Amino acid sequence: MKKRIMAGIMATMMVLTMMQTTAFAKSEETNKPSTETICEVSDDTTELSSQEEGVESGGKPGEADASFDTKDEQHAKTEESSETVSEVSEEALSEEDAIAPIAETNYEVSSDSELIDALYNIQASTETEATIVLKADVNAPSASGGSSTTSFGVNGKHITVKSEDGEMKKLKFPFYGILSGDCTFDNVNVTGSRLFCNGYRTIFTENGQIHLSETLYGGGYKTTVNSTYVVIAATGYINPSSSSGLHDVIGGSYQGSVEGDTYLEITGNIKMQGGNHLNPGCMKGDGSSGNGRNVPDVYVGGNATLIYDNKNSIDTASPAIEGTYGCEMKGDVTLDVRAGCVAGIVGTEEPVDKSIIRGNLHIIAGNPAYENTDRVLRLGSNWPIIGAGHSFATMPGAVGNYTVGGNITIDTYENVWAWDKGTTPDSYDLPEIYGALRGNVGGNITINAHGSHVQNIFGASDSVVQGSVTVNATDVELKNSEYDTEYDEGYLFGLWERGIPATANGPVTVTVNGGDVGLVMATDQTTVPAGSSINVTGKPKIRTGIRGTQASSYSTEFPVANVYACEATIPFIKGMSQVNITNNSAVTAHIMTSNAGLLVEEGSSLTTDNGQVWIWGDTVINGTWEQLHSQTDDYNDIFVNGTTQIGSNGHLINHGTSNLSGAVTNNGVMALMGSAYLQNDYTATNGELRLPTIASGANYDTGTIPVQIKGLSTGTTTVNTVDPADWNTLKKPALGDNYILSKKNTDAPAQEVFLLGNEDALQSGWFLKRMADADGTDDYYMWQVASGIRMVFDKNGGDTEASPRVMLQEKIAGVVNHFDLPTVEPTRSGYKFTGWNTKADGTGDIFTAETDVTESMTVYAQWQPLAGSGNLTVSKTVTGNAGDTSKEFHFTVKLDTPINGTYGDMSFTDGTALLTLKHNEKKTATGLPTDVHYEVTETEANQNGYTTTAENASGIIVKDTTVVASFTNNKNSNTSGGQPTASTPGNNPSDKPTGTTSTNPQTGDQNNLTLWIVLLVGSLLGLTGIVNVVVKKSRHREKCTK
Repeated sequence: MKKRIMAGIMATMMVLTMMQTTAFAKSEETNKPSTETICEVSDDTTELSSQEEGVESGGKPGEADASFDTKDEQHAKTEESSETVSEVSEEALSEEDAIAPIAETNYEVSSDSELIDALYNIQASTETEATIVLKADVNAPSASGGSSTTSFGVNGKHITVKSEDGEMKKLKFPFYGILSGDCTFDNVNVTGSRLFCNGYRTIFTENGQIHLSETLYGGGYKTTVNSTYVVIAATGYINPSSSSGLHDVIGGSYQGSVEGDTYLEITGNIKMQGGNHLNPGCMKGDGSSGNGRNVPDVYVGGNATLIYDNKNSIDTASPAIEGTYGCEMKGDVTLDVRAGCVAGIVGTEEPVDKSIIRGNLHIIAGNPAYENTDRVLRLGSNWPIIGAGHSFATMPGAVGNYTVGGNITIDTYENVWAWDKGTTPDSYDLPEIYGALRGNVGGNITINAHGSHVQNIFGASDSVVQGSVTVNATDVELKNSEYDTEYDEGYLFGLWERGIPATANGPVTVTVNGGDVGLVMATDQTTVPAGSSINVTGKPKIRTGIRGTQASSYSTEFPVANVYACEATIPFIKGMSQVNITNNSAVTAHIMTSNAGLLVEEGSSLTTDNGQVWIWGDTVINGTWEQLHSQTDDYNDIFVNGTTQIGSNGHLINHGTSNLSGAVTNNGVMALMGSAYLQNDYTATNGELRLPTIASGANYDTGTIPVQIKGLSTGTTTVNTVDPADWNTLKKPALGDNYILSKKNTDAPAQEVFLLGNEDALQSGWFLKRMADADGTDDYYMWQVASGIRMVFDKNGGDTEASPRVMLQEKIAGVVNHFDLPTVEPTRSGYKFTGWNTKADGTGDIFTAETDVTESMTVYAQWQPLAGSGNLTVSKTVTGNAGDTSKEFHFTVKLDTPINGTYGDMSFTDGTALLTLKHNEKKTATGLPTDVHYEVTETEANQNGYTTTAENASGIIVKDTTVVASFTNNKNSNTSGGQPTASTPGNNPSDKPTGTTSTNPQTGDQNNLTLWIVLLVGSLLGLTGIVNVVVKKSRHREKCTK
């Protein structure tokens, strides 16, 4: 019986399969594309379109009523139209699964009536894309109601308009034109007066032309739209004369608003009336007298973007570009102006109470791709780039500040020119850049100028900034016709006051990186926010100088001057809380005054040469500071009110007089070529003083002592006398010359604090002798060049010298002299220093601190060759499935020689080192003495379940060899919890099938029967679906005509 059932089921399935195959084959034949047949909409769809026609005031599709009295009427009509289109869409969607999408349809048009018919058919069609091919010039349909407007487009559809191959045809808007749907105008000449894109996506491609005698608006005519998107890549003109209002292209609506974003892009060669307005906002009027009066306020609810890149238009267009002109911008505003000629770029134009940007403002002037090319952005006349505010915001009678609620960022590039490229400026009044001019800025201001050519750059002027102000000028050229004269400008300011002080709550930062600028200031006012700075890098030409503030006296609250990786000559550096010369800079500053601190980093140099230098704070010289200026009026060619610190590689060279008020630390070189007055303590660690030899007849106390130290002197300083005309040339002093006075405190300072360094003087047995002050007082000790016993410690083949290498003492009759040994022993690679001997070969007498010295002498270092050395490495490896690779293991290394000190990675005390290793770690002791026995033990060996094996745990250190003592700890665990894993039936390969595990159907087995029943039900359901599809396709074909 079951076999019969199965046979029936199989037969049924074969029939179903054949039916399904036949149905799909028939479907494929029916849906083959035809190049001759256009499938029109159904009768039902046509009726719906007729209903929609009634909604559009009796006109045919494409006509638009432009005489809307209220936004409510416009909204109501839009809703009705949307509902009708939705019904058509639903009808089309009901058959979507049965019909493949039909390709975009072309409509050839030779007359005005054919254009109307084409728009009607496009509206009636279910297609969302259509192309109208103009075979002749045509007029856009007039709007209903007899108003002076024309309309083009279909709501919910995108229409591309192009000309038939050959001559470009015109699509003419005889009156005001209003679009009714998304449009792309490609290879067609769009002509008319005013054109309102009405919030639809509108593109004029580079293949076409546009000629409008008046303004183009991205938004609506006296109505509010959701958003706008307009791209003009075509050539032609828009509002080319002065008789058609003051606006060229507006991204938003006329006497209406935009709820969302606006986008306006102009990249074609478009002629426009110079000075007319170009912005992405909305307008209350057209700029003519009285137009816009009593019109409600307008706004853009989203973000607004304007891109302007008018090719080759320097002589044909010069619009005034702004972010808003009487429109509230509730989102962010971006003005991306790349090339062409403009009458300024500003974020906000008048009126002050309406032109508001609630979000961020980003102005981009120029483009990096156009740098050093002929694609120039020419700023006309004296029209500036301004973030918040505009050119007339500070004129007499102007009141209030212009609001930008967020941040202002201005990026400018090399192709921005305030004068004709390739020429020199011919005016003293050229365009400038302002982050804000009479602005209220809720966030930060940042100006990034890259190689731009303008007169001045100001972060903020007459403005209030809640955040910080940052001006970054890279390779800029700031100049006008007064370049390099006494009236030179080229200002680069953070804050500037034209009439009202500019303030910021955050720091003011001005950075100059290369370029050619005049005066650089954080502010021209007396105070600046905390954390402010002026930064100079690259190779800039700074014509005037750097100044922190306009305050008359120094302050620790001044900005910091950071001069880094810089090669420059700076006329002056004034009014800074700290001047930092870093990153291998080489800087000359003619004048440095009223600065609170100075740092010259190692590898950097500062040269001052044209005036006294006053540092009111601390001075740290780790590089080189050379003061070339020298005058005889007073004592302060260098004045440091704070401490002075000379690093081990630092050089302070003063060709004039020095007045160091604070404590002095000299670990480097101080060349004091004029008299030096140190008012506090002096300390040195192997420091050096270079002092000019004393002229004949000018010795103290007849003349002036070269160095007077009012405080105590400590440490060790070598004194080298030099040629008065060259601090680099050593010159032997004269016996009896007095060089240093230092404050006396009982027996301090010791005589060894100041040691004579001139080799020729030392060879003569001269030294600096501590004596009583030559003026007869008892307040100071004096150091005088005297003759005595000289002791020289020769390194005798060593690599480094002993320190001190030469010692001198006064020889007193009847007194035996003794010399301490050098505090730093000489060194020699491969040898051990063993002491001093009176002969180089060691055959003389051993010299110690107890040796009597009766005359000048030289002793020689003695050396003993070192035995070879070897290395010992201890390594750790952890293995096993239970081994803990993060565990620390502790080791003890013992040598049979009690060495002490650090040898590579190990530190030994009496021959024992302790170390800790984890898995895959190792440590190596280097330079161990050879032939020494070692033993390495592990504290955790064979504990906590680990089995420890070791190789080379003990042995001998071998010369020039690294011995490796390796330790391996292994630990395993039983993954089944200690219970044997039992085999399950069928898992063991030796198991053989029995009768109960047979895979053949048995009598009474219901499993396969159930499976066949499920397959049968599924097939029946599939058959039902196929039948439905075939029926639907048949119905649809009945609706189509050839």
